[in-house]
Amino acid sequence: MTRFAWLPLLLAPVLSAGEAPKPAAPADPHRDTVKPFLAAHCVKCHGRDKQSGGVRLDDLSADPAKDAERWAAVGEQIRDGLMPPAKEPRPDAAKSRAVVAWVIEKTGGRAAKLPNQGNLIPHELLFGKPASAANAPGPRVWRLSPEGYMGFVQEVGRGKIAGLVQPFTLVPERGIKDFAGLYTIDEPSAEILIRNAEAIVEVQTAHEVKDGKVQGKNGSVREFLALMDSKSEPTRAQLETAVQTQFKMAVGRAATGDELKRFLGLYEKCAKAGDWPGAARTMLQAVLLKTDALYRSELGRGKADGTGRKMLAPEELAVAISLALGDRRDPDLMTAVAKSELTTKEQIAAHVRRLLDSQRESDRGRVLRFFREYFEYGNATNVFKDKPKEFVHQPGQLVSDTDRLVLYVLAADKDVFRELLTTPKSFVNYTTAKNKQKGGIEEPKPGVVLNPINNKGQKGVESVYGIESWVPEQPVGMPEGTRLGILMQPSWLVAWSTNFDNDPVRRGRWVRERLLGGTVPDLPIGVVAQVPDDPHRTFRDRLTVTRDAKCWKCHQRMDELGLPFEQFDHFGRFRTAEPVLDVEATAKNVDPKSKKPLGPVYRDAQLVATGTIADSGDPKLDGAVKDPRELVKKIANSDVARQVFVRHAFRYFLGRNETLSDAKTLQDADHAYLESGGSFKTLVVSLLTSDSFLYRSAK
Repeated sequence: MTRFAWLPLLLAPVLSAGEAPKPAAPADPHRDTVKPFLAAHCVKCHGRDKQSGGVRLDDLSADPAKDAERWAAVGEQIRDGLMPPAKEPRPDAAKSRAVVAWVIEKTGGRAAKLPNQGNLIPHELLFGKPASAANAPGPRVWRLSPEGYMGFVQEVGRGKIAGLVQPFTLVPERGIKDFAGLYTIDEPSAEILIRNAEAIVEVQTAHEVKDGKVQGKNGSVREFLALMDSKSEPTRAQLETAVQTQFKMAVGRAATGDELKRFLGLYEKCAKAGDWPGAARTMLQAVLLKTDALYRSELGRGKADGTGRKMLAPEELAVAISLALGDRRDPDLMTAVAKSELTTKEQIAAHVRRLLDSQRESDRGRVLRFFREYFEYGNATNVFKDKPKEFVHQPGQLVSDTDRLVLYVLAADKDVFRELLTTPKSFVNYTTAKNKQKGGIEEPKPGVVLNPINNKGQKGVESVYGIESWVPEQPVGMPEGTRLGILMQPSWLVAWSTNFDNDPVRRGRWVRERLLGGTVPDLPIGVVAQVPDDPHRTFRDRLTVTRDAKCWKCHQRMDELGLPFEQFDHFGRFRTAEPVLDVEATAKNVDPKSKKPLGPVYRDAQLVATGTIADSGDPKLDGAVKDPRELVKKIANSDVARQVFVRHAFRYFLGRNETLSDAKTLQDADHAYLESGGSFKTLVVSLLTSDSFLYRSAK
């Protein structure tokens, strides 16, 4: 060492202490997270020297807008766990979510129309940080739902039309059905609509001639009867009155001058043959087939707010609110439109609250339908089961019991989401009937009564719940330590079962999608999903076939969430052991003389009801659970699960998937729900007074 070589070592601490620290480089998600992720997991197979599948990723621009298609594909592959392939090391789940969130935020994500694709937008992009107002959705014309169409028929037919064929169908997708962007009116539907219009007008104009005068029948419309005299051509005033009457009933507004001219022109063209009543019927039928009658028009014909948005006009709002909460136009809303009393958010909120508060239990079909489509317990009636010998299986009654439980929780309207998941109460084989001797008072009675001849030796429906005998005071507290909430209702357990077994995979997928807001890719084409038919093994043991690497990348998102529900059999009965085939005892079970087999012998195997919550996006939620009750309690207390519930309510009442621009609407709705103590009514009011509902872009 030279004489002064040590000097820098001595002075270094002094110099460092005197220098100002360099500022940290600003956060750059692409530099710090995305690019290292691609380098570690993607460019090995999709780089400069090798491009598997003809895909190269090492040259992706740091600005996704310049290469949106490739970036969107990258995000989808990582989101669905399809890349990296199963043979490669699995990336960190948190980093994967961060990459997907960055890609979607920068590209806006690809449009997702189907209801089961709503979770494609990562949850943290919607709830991760406070949101400000954003662009409104575009204008839309929305076909009536099947229930909305039948409500329309009841309106124009004054409740007298029976036996009409329902012209509209819904896509056979899981979950929420009525999405605005999915449906049009095709040729077969149009043919049915024409026949229905003929039948409706036939009732509207039903009459008989007595003493040379046209007299109406039950259901006929007075203004139309003046057009039914075959010996006297109607006046223009009578024709105009008839058109305006039909418009008011079918469309909810008066016809414009141009519309009057067009429909009267149709009448004149048809009347040339001399059949004046026939021409009038054709004119009235044409009004029933107008787009305005069969579609919900949400174009934004109201006031512009100066930001490129227009509010829905009052008449548009009246129909939109009516059909969001019911299946028919609400007359008070239509009156409010006529009085110019549906123009402010406060007025709109008051009407939404009125509709929610005034609905009787029997009239809450539209609201109840949300919970049926969210939980999907109604599918229990679609699962075929062999008739059990020991008890009565009535899936329709099980669904009815769950309907009543939902309405019971909604009536209290407190902490609704948590209550639905964790209530220890249930309605059990319950219905009501009017007691004529007591003046028609509704009294409880069993929904299914055993027939001593046909049900000899069987237990009733209540036995499925673990209740020995029917109880009139309901809801009933479930036996301690057995079942909680909707996910342990027999209806839900049957809905998510197969003909002969439980279905932990689909149950787990439901939990992942509906409670945790995650995604699971659909089963790849050509893959046969088959659990081994080994009756000597428990279902949990047989399901280990999914642990194969090529299967586990998807099944790891489902199986451990569904397996805790093995606590129940496929009829929804609580159990502490699982019957499996005793191979040795069965082999010995033969007739001592003929040596013929006498049938299978079963033994009780140990039942394991544990599971794991993983990759939920909430570290406090992730971890092992000992049984289904611990699983649902943890999830019910999770902010993420509650917010996912809000997302599904948004989809149902607004009829579309949420977008990045809806973050403020969702956050406001969640805040309103919390501030109100978990009121579902308050949540709905928030959604139906949000900018996402009230405004349309001017484009």
